[in-house]
Amino acid sequence: MDFEDIVLENNKQDSIKVLPFTNKVPELMSISDLVITKPGGLTTSESLASFLPMIVINPIPGQEEQNAEFLENNGAAIWIKKDSNPEDIINYILSDENKLNNMKKNSIKLAKMNSTKDICKICLEGKENNND
Repeated sequence: MDFEDIVLENNKQDSIKVLPFTNKVPELMSISDLVITKPGGLTTSESLASFLPMIVINPIPGQEEQNAEFLENNGAAIWIKKDSNPEDIINYILSDENKLNNMKKNSIKLAKMNSTKDICKICLEGKENNND
Protein backbone atom coordinates (compact mmCIF):
# COMPACT_ATOMS: atom_id res chain seq x y z
CA MET A 1 0.00 0.00 0.00
CA ASP A 2 1.37 3.43 -0.87
CA PHE A 3 0.79 6.85 0.72
CA GLU A 4 -1.99 7.75 -1.75
CA ASP A 5 -3.90 4.59 -0.80
CA ILE A 6 -3.61 5.38 2.92
CA VAL A 7 -4.93 8.90 2.30
CA LEU A 8 -7.92 7.49 0.42
CA GLU A 9 -8.54 4.81 3.06
CA ASN A 10 -8.70 7.52 5.73
CA ASN A 11 -10.89 9.75 3.55
CA LYS A 12 -8.33 12.58 3.88
CA GLN A 13 -7.93 13.42 0.17
CA ASP A 14 -9.39 16.89 0.77
CA SER A 15 -6.73 17.76 3.35
CA ILE A 16 -3.69 15.66 2.34
CA LYS A 17 -1.75 15.94 -0.90
CA VAL A 18 1.07 13.51 -1.70
CA LEU A 19 3.57 15.27 -3.96
CA PRO A 20 6.49 14.22 -6.14
CA PHE A 21 9.73 16.26 -6.20
CA THR A 22 9.11 19.99 -5.94
CA ASN A 23 11.13 23.18 -5.61
CA LYS A 24 8.37 24.79 -3.52
CA VAL A 25 9.36 23.25 -0.18
CA PRO A 26 9.31 26.45 1.96
CA GLU A 27 5.91 27.48 0.60
CA LEU A 28 4.46 24.01 1.13
CA MET A 29 5.88 23.70 4.64
CA SER A 30 4.27 27.02 5.58
CA ILE A 31 0.81 25.53 4.93
CA SER A 32 1.47 21.98 6.15
CA ASP A 33 0.75 20.14 9.40
CA LEU A 34 3.11 17.18 8.90
CA VAL A 35 6.03 16.22 6.67
CA ILE A 36 6.99 12.69 5.64
CA THR A 37 10.61 12.73 4.55
CA LYS A 38 14.15 11.45 4.81
CA PRO A 39 15.81 13.10 7.81
CA GLY A 40 18.54 14.96 5.95
CA GLY A 41 20.06 18.04 7.55
CA LEU A 42 18.35 20.64 5.38
CA THR A 43 14.88 19.09 5.46
CA THR A 44 15.14 18.50 9.20
CA SER A 45 16.20 22.11 9.78
CA GLU A 46 13.46 23.48 7.52
CA SER A 47 10.84 21.30 9.21
CA LEU A 48 11.86 22.38 12.70
CA ALA A 49 11.97 26.05 11.64
CA SER A 50 8.42 25.58 10.32
CA PHE A 51 7.39 23.79 13.57
CA LEU A 52 6.40 20.71 11.57
CA PRO A 53 6.13 17.25 13.09
CA MET A 54 7.81 14.62 10.94
CA ILE A 55 7.52 11.04 9.93
CA VAL A 56 11.02 10.06 8.87
CA ILE A 57 11.80 7.28 6.43
CA ASN A 58 14.88 5.65 4.93
CA PRO A 59 17.70 7.53 6.67
CA ILE A 60 21.15 6.83 5.32
CA PRO A 61 23.64 5.55 7.92
CA GLY A 62 25.43 8.26 9.84
CA GLN A 63 24.00 11.75 10.17
CA GLU A 64 20.50 10.95 8.87
CA GLU A 65 20.14 8.04 11.31
CA GLN A 66 21.34 10.30 14.12
CA ASN A 67 18.80 12.95 13.05
CA ALA A 68 16.01 10.35 13.02
CA GLU A 69 16.97 9.08 16.47
CA PHE A 70 17.24 12.61 17.91
CA LEU A 71 13.88 13.69 16.46
CA GLU A 72 12.10 10.55 17.63
CA ASN A 73 13.68 10.65 21.11
CA ASN A 74 12.51 14.25 21.48
CA GLY A 75 8.96 13.53 20.33
CA ALA A 76 9.10 15.63 17.16
CA ALA A 77 9.06 12.68 14.76
CA ILE A 78 8.17 9.07 14.30
CA TRP A 79 10.81 6.98 12.57
CA ILE A 80 9.41 4.34 10.24
CA LYS A 81 11.94 1.53 10.50
CA LYS A 82 12.28 -1.64 8.43
CA ASP A 83 10.18 -3.67 10.85
CA SER A 84 7.56 -0.91 11.24
CA ASN A 85 4.19 -0.95 9.55
CA PRO A 86 4.00 2.42 7.73
CA GLU A 87 0.27 2.07 7.21
CA ASP A 88 -0.37 1.65 10.95
CA ILE A 89 1.89 4.60 11.86
CA ILE A 90 0.35 6.97 9.32
CA ASN A 91 -3.18 5.87 10.26
CA TYR A 92 -2.31 6.50 13.92
CA ILE A 93 -1.08 10.02 13.20
CA LEU A 94 -4.05 10.85 10.98
CA SER A 95 -6.56 9.57 13.52
CA ASP A 96 -5.04 11.09 16.69
CA GLU A 97 -5.04 14.89 16.64
CA ASN A 98 -3.50 15.00 20.14
CA LYS A 99 -0.46 13.02 18.96
CA LEU A 100 0.08 15.44 16.06
CA ASN A 101 -0.34 18.45 18.36
CA ASN A 102 2.16 17.03 20.87
CA MET A 103 4.66 16.39 18.08
CA LYS A 104 4.20 19.99 16.91
CA LYS A 105 4.83 21.29 20.44
CA ASN A 106 8.00 19.20 20.59
CA SER A 107 9.09 20.57 17.20
CA ILE A 108 8.68 24.09 18.54
CA LYS A 109 10.84 23.20 21.55
CA LEU A 110 13.60 21.90 19.27
CA ALA A 111 13.55 24.81 16.84
CA LYS A 112 16.40 27.24 17.39
CA MET A 113 14.76 30.43 16.17
CA ASN A 114 17.67 32.73 17.04
CA SER A 115 20.45 30.37 16.03
CA THR A 116 21.92 32.63 13.31
CA LYS A 117 21.95 35.58 15.70
CA ASP A 118 23.47 33.43 18.45
CA ILE A 119 26.21 32.11 16.16
CA CYS A 120 27.07 35.63 14.98
CA LYS A 121 27.20 36.85 18.57
CA ILE A 122 29.55 34.02 19.57
CA CYS A 123 31.79 34.68 16.56
CA LEU A 124 31.92 38.42 17.25
CA GLU A 125 32.66 37.85 20.93
CA GLY A 126 35.45 35.47 19.95
CA LYS A 127 36.89 38.04 17.55
CA GLU A 128 36.84 40.74 20.25
CA ASN A 129 38.63 38.41 22.68
CA ASN A 130 41.29 37.61 20.07
CA ASN A 131 42.00 41.33 19.53
CA ASP A 132 42.91 41.88 23.20
